[in-house]
Amino acid sequence: MRFNLGSYKRKNKLFVIIIIIHALFFAVKVILGNFFLNDSYEYWHLATNIKNSFEFYSTDINSKIIFENYTKRPPLYGLFILFSSFLLHSKITVLIFQNALSIISVFISLKLFNDYYKQINQKIYIAFFITSLSQFIYSNYIMSEILFQFFIIVLCYLFREIITKKSATHLFLFQITIVLLFLTKPIFYLFIIPNILLSFWFTKHVKRAYLFSLMPIIVFFLYINWNNQRTGSFEFSSIQNINLKNYNLYYFHVSKYGEEYALNINTEITEEANNKATYAKKQKFIKEKSLYYITKDWASYTLKHVIGSFRMFLDPGRFDIYNFLEFKNNSEVGFLKHLNENGFIGALEYFKKQPFLILIVIPVILLFNVFKIVGFILFWIKNHKKTPAVFWFMLFIITYFVVLTGIIGAARFLVPILPIYLLFATLGYSKRLK
Repeated sequence: MRFNLGSYKRKNKLFVIIIIIHALFFAVKVILGNFFLNDSYEYWHLATNIKNSFEFYSTDINSKIIFENYTKRPPLYGLFILFSSFLLHSKITVLIFQNALSIISVFISLKLFNDYYKQINQKIYIAFFITSLSQFIYSNYIMSEILFQFFIIVLCYLFREIITKKSATHLFLFQITIVLLFLTKPIFYLFIIPNILLSFWFTKHVKRAYLFSLMPIIVFFLYINWNNQRTGSFEFSSIQNINLKNYNLYYFHVSKYGEEYALNINTEITEEANNKATYAKKQKFIKEKSLYYITKDWASYTLKHVIGSFRMFLDPGRFDIYNFLEFKNNSEVGFLKHLNENGFIGALEYFKKQPFLILIVIPVILLFNVFKIVGFILFWIKNHKKTPAVFWFMLFIITYFVVLTGIIGAARFLVPILPIYLLFATLGYSKRLK
């Protein structure tokens, strides 16, 4: 077989660059210390409680018990911390594992795309990659984004294996990966619905494939039944109602009616909910009342939801960079909050007050984010007639996240799908297809 020295050098160069960037961010975070964001403490408590008393509870188990904290964080990332930190006696090892998973996810993605397309334009890809700082930032926090991303990429890989190798083993692993995904982040439990339809489609490749879709459904019901035993409420995660009331509804009201109105409605729902006799009734009330206000203004909310979804692709991640570099006053509200409350002019005035490094980096990232969106759109315009099935599956995954994230869209929420998104964006500027 003929050895292509030029291709080897290009691939080796890309590998080295990806490793170096991860290593630099890892070194900076180790030097700066502080591997925690607000959510990180809940994951850490979850891992600690599992280790000490086998309690799946995401705050201090010795303080007053709050039922929300039993279901707020699914168990898998806590177990990941337990394995990678407590057994090896260091928080830093969590970051090492996450950086390794990040690198593996990037190269699995590259392999998937290279199987269908000729040499990817490395200069464009590297430019897009190094301006996607959230990938490196969340590799170096006690946060579940990178583990979740890894499972997403594995899911895409297994999809390809199912349809090319017609393998029941890969279909079984595909269903296992769906379970791992929703036990890492609650956003993925709704995927059991399209998975049923997808499994019927898989019957073209694997006999009685639809039977495999029962696995995630069974695990889902076992999990919510376990939650009911602990809290008295059949819910997957309390984070759903927290997000619905404190983010979706609140930020919608802020943008349409102002902060005072939004706070009043939020307080009203909270106070009424706290008067309910049981936790289950409290959760039911929060969901129903929040949805009442949203559906009452459904047209306006839908517009805000779509805008928020699109914003996820544009957001340069000021909050992430600010926290990562340990800038002072990082508790101040961020760019997106100013944009929601005061419009573009208010956000621009806020941006002018930021540290010099932020003033340089953010516009560059924002510009490249525009290029990425354009490249992504160009790819589908040019290639939709000859795109392989696995790429349509990837597009569905991207759409799934965009639709469910909605109004609270930010750079962080793009991380799970970032490796495949960047490759689509890169190929949008390339004409060299196999």
